[in-house]
Amino acid sequence: MFALSKYYASFKIVTPSTLDIAPEMIMRCHKLLLYSFKRPKPIQFGRTSLVSGHRTISQAPMAGCQSMKSPFDYTAGRWLHLDSPQHEARYLQFNFDRLCEKVLSLCPSATSIQSCQKLEGGFSRAFIITTDNGRCVVAKIPTSVAGPVRFITNSEVATITYLQQNAEIPIPTILDWSDDLANPIGSAYIIMEHAGGVPLHQMWPKMSFPQKMNCIRSISTNIMKMSELDFPGYGSLYFADAVFLDTGLKQKLDDYKYCIGPSCRNTYWDFNVGEPRYYAFKGPNRGPWRDLLSYSSALIDVGLARLPPADDPVPHQQPSYQGAVSEHLELLGLGQALFPKLIQHPLIQSNAAPTLFHPDLHKRNIFVSEDDPTVVTGFIDWQSTCIEPAFYYADDVPDFAKPPVDETSEGTEESLCSQAFEAGLGLLAPRLAAVRKIDEILLRPFRYCHRTWKDGVVPFTHELMQLRDHWQDFGFKEGCPIPVLGSEEMRIYQERLDIYDKMLAVRQDIVETLGVEQDGWIPEDRWEEVKEAHQRIYEAVLAAMESEKDRQDMKMMWPFDGVKA
Repeated sequence: MFALSKYYASFKIVTPSTLDIAPEMIMRCHKLLLYSFKRPKPIQFGRTSLVSGHRTISQAPMAGCQSMKSPFDYTAGRWLHLDSPQHEARYLQFNFDRLCEKVLSLCPSATSIQSCQKLEGGFSRAFIITTDNGRCVVAKIPTSVAGPVRFITNSEVATITYLQQNAEIPIPTILDWSDDLANPIGSAYIIMEHAGGVPLHQMWPKMSFPQKMNCIRSISTNIMKMSELDFPGYGSLYFADAVFLDTGLKQKLDDYKYCIGPSCRNTYWDFNVGEPRYYAFKGPNRGPWRDLLSYSSALIDVGLARLPPADDPVPHQQPSYQGAVSEHLELLGLGQALFPKLIQHPLIQSNAAPTLFHPDLHKRNIFVSEDDPTVVTGFIDWQSTCIEPAFYYADDVPDFAKPPVDETSEGTEESLCSQAFEAGLGLLAPRLAAVRKIDEILLRPFRYCHRTWKDGVVPFTHELMQLRDHWQDFGFKEGCPIPVLGSEEMRIYQERLDIYDKMLAVRQDIVETLGVEQDGWIPEDRWEEVKEAHQRIYEAVLAAMESEKDRQDMKMMWPFDGVKA
């Protein structure tokens, strides 16, 4: 831990702080590394994956698959953090030959597999399979990081069929599926028609500005169809006959074929690599939830479930902004006291309608006509779709509508695309447009309460303090349940906040310099060069530290592992 008062005194008067000197060293390394390794290559496909057990693919009907990399292993990339556990979590055991045979049985007159392309992502593996009669289908198998496979598979298929029946959204037809691991393939799977057209991310750079405007209008029209659907509660859609769901976990819909069951959002499950749930202070609470109070209480329960037992030694030294388990319990207790009052605010009440929305609405998951890219031909990847309060989507912005980072870019094509999307929501999807006008201070407690052990105590504390400071401005009738910090508490909080902010800046500098994802993911073909560059940056930053204490502090907060001490 930092000896905060002593640390800051030395920082202000004598020597630079650990976190202040790091960005300078990283930028020096960045300039040198530009000469030693290539710029990051764009990733063309989302990180999705499907796999099988080890079998030799030698039968003639599957001859078209022999040139493909192992269908069982994750081969698209590596991680600078927890590389081995990440790969193990994405290894799949299933019978690939039986999967191919199933595909052939679904394609009349087909006798063999002509080609098979493996596409990998963070949560599923997909195989684009072409048969000898020209039929093209997609077989998709979830990895363990996606969540409980029976739940997510049943829910994805139920969501797709429900939307096809009730919203007429263009989604590829499902040919066959199973959520039973005892099937001949040995895994849950979904086999569907290949989406017509081409991915929007391939066409976007070639499209004229008017085409982009018309495409955004077409996307907004489909969003309208989704957003207008009404539901009686929060969770995820399932088929009502799902045998793995207890009757008490099925909230009936007017359409008796479907029900709302536990949320498939990974927030509520223990499948994220390196993020265990201990359930020492609270058991699982995954829904479904019939009202907003139950929904918001579950977010606090998730935060409690992530806390290790108070008498368990933390496996490694924690930075000062992490906070002790007792601090997290106290902080989450404030959240429990806050939410019953917060959800009574008119802006929350009027924007809490249970709403279903695509979980990853980006260009790679939208298909358009190659001849006319203003025509949307399909939306793919509905895995982990949930029914959330409308305000949950307040900060969801697709990549084709991201506002420019530079505020002086008003009037640029990027800015106009962003404005067109917002205007489309306002005209066609008022439920989603309204939530974007809510002050973020009201919404952020919902986003940070369940992450306190992952983020440390600083972010949720900061959001509670922001809300307390504006409580009267928002017109709450009851008093604020968040207490005012004493002078010593405020001093410690400010020191932690300063360290936390600088840590985030250092982390972002490292990510941008190496050209990696936030979790340290890199394409396989860049692994060796990035691993070497990472080691060089690490050594250079530590060498610049003034003392052993500073070096230990930096090691503690370094975002990735895999470096030699």
